[in-house]
Amino acid sequence: MAKKRVRFMFLRKTNAKSLIFIITILVIALFLETGICFAEEVSIKGAMKIHRMGGYAILINYETRAKWTDNLLFKVHCKFQKGEFTFVSSSLNNIQRGWHKIQIAIADVIKKRYGSLREYKVDLYKDDILIATKSCY
Repeated sequence: MAKKRVRFMFLRKTNAKSLIFIITILVIALFLETGICFAEEVSIKGAMKIHRMGGYAILINYETRAKWTDNLLFKVHCKFQKGEFTFVSSSLNNIQRGWHKIQIAIADVIKKRYGSLREYKVDLYKDDILIATKSCY
């Protein structure tokens, strides 16, 4: 008696490809719905340290791609000779598409007490999610 091969419909090659295609479409739809996708809505284009009135100013250039952007927050993590600190911008809302600048000031007393700024890192948050980082020396 010859053994019969049992083939299940969902294991056939053509149906397996269809199943993979459907799962891929569902995953892409999930990413687009939740806002977690590979295309950046906002990106940091540059950051620069400037000596200003005895202290420092961190100038940040960034670009927004959506028609309107809300809930942006910048954090600057600074390493001085004698300590590390984090400086935070206020929350930014109602920002139109395009290139923009923001400045975060570091008072001269920080420089006098903790020495010069050795390196810094800029983090960009949108809706409390870290979306971009730029390290500078």
